[in-house]
Amino acid sequence: MKQGVDKMVVFLSFLIAQVLVSSYIDFGPMVFIVLYPLFIIALPAGMSSVYVMLWAFAIGAGTDLLYNGMAGINSAAAVMMAFLRQPVQTLIVRKGELDSQIRPGMYEMGFSRFLAYAVILLSIHHITYILAESFSFAYLSGNLPRFLISLAINTTLLLLIEFGLFYKNWK
Repeated sequence: MKQGVDKMVVFLSFLIAQVLVSSYIDFGPMVFIVLYPLFIIALPAGMSSVYVMLWAFAIGAGTDLLYNGMAGINSAAAVMMAFLRQPVQTLIVRKGELDSQIRPGMYEMGFSRFLAYAVILLSIHHITYILAESFSFAYLSGNLPRFLISLAINTTLLLLIEFGLFYKNWK
């Protein structure tokens, strides 16, 4: 019961933070800031993919509903990232290294593996988001810099939040 309440508090915290950042911080058309992927990335390693996709849909739909963007884009990107989360985990983490109830974080995986894990999942999210928004590969020359800039900024933010909130050896 306590785990469910904890997840709900973290879920609501990320949703509120995402809506506030989306509403009040604008870097122009080349950068979009997303904080909620860390919630999906940090769900326990052994959690069923269906539950992860349900949480991803909920946070994506909440972001879509509370922020006046195009409906469904955040949901689609979040669900795609959640769908591919387990294969990426098996690619990055050695078998038996993560306990099923442990969240895959910087402390548990180490910096380099967590960075690779986060960059791959954020890339999946951003590619899905950009393709859903433009509905075409025709704008590749404009979307590629947008993807790279957003990926760099969001990876930095994700690492700062992960280090500041979840890293246990921080003194």
